[in-house]
Amino acid sequence: MKLRKVLVSGIAALMIAGSSFSAMAGQWMSYGSAWYYIQDNGQFATNKWVGNYYLGSNGVMLTNTWTPDGYFVGADGKWIPNAASADVNNSLSLIGVYQWTYTKSAGGAVSYATYTDTRSVSVNNDKSLTVIQQTNGQGNAVSQVSFRGTNQYVSVINNLEYTFPGNGELIIRSTDGTEMHYAKIA
Repeated sequence: MKLRKVLVSGIAALMIAGSSFSAMAGQWMSYGSAWYYIQDNGQFATNKWVGNYYLGSNGVMLTNTWTPDGYFVGADGKWIPNAASADVNNSLSLIGVYQWTYTKSAGGAVSYATYTDTRSVSVNNDKSLTVIQQTNGQGNAVSQVSFRGTNQYVSVINNLEYTFPGNGELIIRSTDGTEMHYAKIA
């Protein structure tokens, strides 16, 4: 009888201890369209990998970009293992289609889109982007955009800066500070 009490007490203690470990595990949290990872200590993970996902300096999970250590993460934020291989164009190709929603002037004034401007964005094996622009569903203007840093690219022709802030948005900034904001539609 005494042995049975000891065994039951021991099993109960192990079950309680085991349940406390799962309660302390880190967890993912979404805020708007951004994803964050809260570590066991309650702090947001920054500048690190959590499984197959990389969290940037602001704690937001990176998407559609190269991480600081040279890996590519897709639209869902997940690491794409063969992005550095010669087969990258087959595995990555289109990373998103973005539609113009509004323009913000350098002075802060906002004007909303007056026509349909879409940008189909694909990544290349040298980390550059190919951007195909259509206006009102017509034309196919193609731009090559060079990799500058995590989520940041620059046009080799007109110095437009392309930024993916991690919230499903593309921002194209001209040299005078005007920003065209695009929402991801596909």
